[in-house]
Amino acid sequence: MSRRPTALVTGGAGLIGSHIVDQALAAGWQVRILDNLQPQTHREGKPAWVPAAADFARGDVRHRRDWERALDGVDVVFHQAAYGGYMPEIAKFITANGVGTALMLETIRDRRLPVRKVVVA
Repeated sequence: MSRRPTALVTGGAGLIGSHIVDQALAAGWQVRILDNLQPQTHREGKPAWVPAAADFARGDVRHRRDWERALDGVDVVFHQAAYGGYMPEIAKFITANGVGTALMLETIRDRRLPVRKVVVA
């Protein structure tokens, strides 16, 4: 019996990420969510729509340690996490969106992880 593929969905508690989580679970995948539950978006904490069948990891894409934990055993990454605030907070925008993506790629490379595909939005 072959192992079910594992998807990591960053920003999986958000609008787009949550739909990817639902689709991956419906397709029989194992799903892990990495989301920092940014207060401006998730004022009430973890949303009720996050499925119990998904492994939820609260973490931040700007922290290498969170990437190392989240990427363990993952086949495919759907990278949806992003800072969507207004441009006056340019540093937050760049660190979450640019540096977070760079840390993901560096972690995959440096740890020689067998991630087959990365889908970035």
